[in-house]
Amino acid sequence: MEAAMKFEAHEEVVSFDQEGKVVVNKDSQMSKKLMARRAIEAHLERKRLERDLEDFYAEEI
Repeated sequence: MEAAMKFEAHEEVVSFDQEGKVVVNKDSQMSKKLMARRAIEAHLERKRLERDLEDFYAEEI
């Protein structure tokens, strides 16, 4: 029962649209400060992954 409650409490706050822009779920119950932090973290993680992918392909050539 507790696991089900935790799963329901987990909501997707930050996602990316088709153009790669960060989209924040404004209907979330999280504080605005936490939502902003998650958006920044998601953006930085995406940039890091893109850079790692570019480095990987550069090594292949």
